[in-house]
Amino acid sequence: MIKLPDLEKNQGKVLLITAVRVLFYSAILLITVLYQLKQALFFNTESIFPLYTLLITAFLLNTLFLLFFNKAQKIWQATTFLFLYDTFFVTSLIYVTGVQNSIFLFLYLVNIILCGFIFQRKGAFLLALFTSSCFSFLLVFSPQIQGQTLYYAVGLNNIAFFAVAYLSGYLSEVLNFMGSEISTQKQDIKALKDLNKIIVENISSGLITLSQDYRIILFNQAAQRILGVNKSITGDNIDKYFNGMSEIIRLNSFEARLEMRYETPKAEKLILGFSITPLKNNDELNGYILIFQDLTEIIRLESAMRRQDKLAAVGKLAAGIAHEIRNPLASISGSIELLKTTLDIKSPEDKKLMEIMLREISRLNSLITEFLDFVRPDEKKMEVCDIDSILKEVLEVVKLNQSLPQNIKQSVSLNSHSFIQGDKNKLKQVFLNLFINSYQAMQENSQGGVLQISSELKNSQVIVKIKDSGHGMSETTQRRLFEPFFTTKKKGTGLGLATAHKILETHDARIFVESHEGIGTEFTITFNYIIKEGAKANESQNTGS
Repeated sequence: MIKLPDLEKNQGKVLLITAVRVLFYSAILLITVLYQLKQALFFNTESIFPLYTLLITAFLLNTLFLLFFNKAQKIWQATTFLFLYDTFFVTSLIYVTGVQNSIFLFLYLVNIILCGFIFQRKGAFLLALFTSSCFSFLLVFSPQIQGQTLYYAVGLNNIAFFAVAYLSGYLSEVLNFMGSEISTQKQDIKALKDLNKIIVENISSGLITLSQDYRIILFNQAAQRILGVNKSITGDNIDKYFNGMSEIIRLNSFEARLEMRYETPKAEKLILGFSITPLKNNDELNGYILIFQDLTEIIRLESAMRRQDKLAAVGKLAAGIAHEIRNPLASISGSIELLKTTLDIKSPEDKKLMEIMLREISRLNSLITEFLDFVRPDEKKMEVCDIDSILKEVLEVVKLNQSLPQNIKQSVSLNSHSFIQGDKNKLKQVFLNLFINSYQAMQENSQGGVLQISSELKNSQVIVKIKDSGHGMSETTQRRLFEPFFTTKKKGTGLGLATAHKILETHDARIFVESHEGIGTEFTITFNYIIKEGAKANESQNTGS
C-alpha cells in the first residue's frame, strides 16, 4: 500500500497537479473540437465519441476531486486512481489517434513525472510499470507496428518510462528533503529572531541602534520608557533627543560611562549614563549602538549617602565641641554677672560693653542649645498623616506671613491623596522651612515669582515637589546645602535645612535638590511608606482617642 509522504505538506502539489490535468484535458478538447469543425465533411463522429466520453469522465472526476479536495487529498486511493485513470486516458487517446504516429505519447511521461512528485520513487515506479503494461499491450495488439520495430518501440519506451520514474522520484525526494531543511532553518531563524526580540525588548537598559548618519534604526521598549515617548522614533536624528550626541560620536569619544542630562516631554529631569559602541562588520562601520540607563536615582542616592556620612562626621565632632564650649561659656557668663554686681561701673560705655558681652554669650549659648537639639536623636512620634492636608496648612501660614514677600504666586497641584506614618508637627516644620527659603530666594525680584507645589502617588511613593523661580544655587552650594551652620544668608544659623534633612531621615524619606543659577531651585521629597487602605478610618480613630 502506498501512502502520501506528508499529506499536509503535499496539498499544494496535489492541487497544482489537478490544475495541470484540467489544463491538458481542456487543450485536448479544444484541439478535438477545432479539428472536428474543420474536417466536418470527412469526420467520423462514431470514432471520436469514445474520446469525448473519456474527456467528460476526466472532467467529472477532477471536478469531484476539487469539490471535496480537503477530504479527497487525504485519501491516497483517490489520488492514485486519478493517476491510473490518466494512464488509461492517454492509452485510449493514443489508440484513437493511431499508435504509430501519435503525438500524445509524451503524456505518459508527464503523468509519471507528476506521480513522482507526490508518491516519490516507489509510486513513480509502480505507475511506470502500469504504463508499460498498457503501452506494451497497445503495441502488441496494434497491426500498425510489427516485427523488429515492435521490439524497439516497446524496449525504448519502457526504458524511458522507468528512467523518468526514477529521475522524477529522486528529484521529488531531494526537493522534499531540501524543503524540509529550509522549513527547519526558517523555524530556527524565526525562533532566534523571536528570542533576540524578547531579549532586546525585556532588558531594563535603553537600546538604540543608529545608522552612519546618526538616525535611529532600532529601539526597544526600555528606550521609549526612559525617553518618555509613546510613538515610534525610527528615522529621527539622535540629536533630537540628546543634544550634541552626534558630535560626541563623530569625535570617537567612546567612554566607558558618559553621563548626560535629559528632560522628558513631561518635564521630568533625568541623568542618563551611556555606553556607545561602533557597529562593525569586517572592520566596516555600519552604525552605532547606544545603551543607556536612568542613573538619576542612583546618583541621588550616592549624593545622599555622601551627604549623610559627612553630616554624621560633622555632627559627631560639633557635638563634642559644643559640650566643651558650653561649660566655659557658663563660667564666663557667671563671672561677668558677678563683676557687674560687685564693681561700681559708672561709665556708660563700660555698661554697654557688659550688656553686649552678656547678650552675645546668651546668643551663643542658644545657638549651642539649638545645635545640640539638632544632633540629639529625635523621638519618633508616628501617626497617620495626610500629606496634601499638611501642605495646604503650611501654605496658608506662609501666605498670611507679612514678613515674607507678598507678590509671590502659589501654583498648587496636590494629587497624591495618600497617607503616611509620620509626625505632623515635624513635617510642618520641614515644609515651612522650605517654603520660607523659596520665598526669600524670590524676594529680590521686583515682579515677584511663582512657587510651584505638587504632590503625586507614583511607584508606591508619595512625591512632593517644591519649585521656585528664584536666583538658584551653584553646584558648590548644592553640595553643602544640608551641612550644619552652612548658609548663604546674612542672618541665619545654617541649621534650618540641616534640621529638615534630619527630620526627613527619621521618616525614611529622601530629599533631592536641583538648581540652576538664574533659573530657580526644585526640591523633591519622596516618602516610601504609604498607608493605602483604611487610612482615614485609622486617622479618625486616633483623633477621637
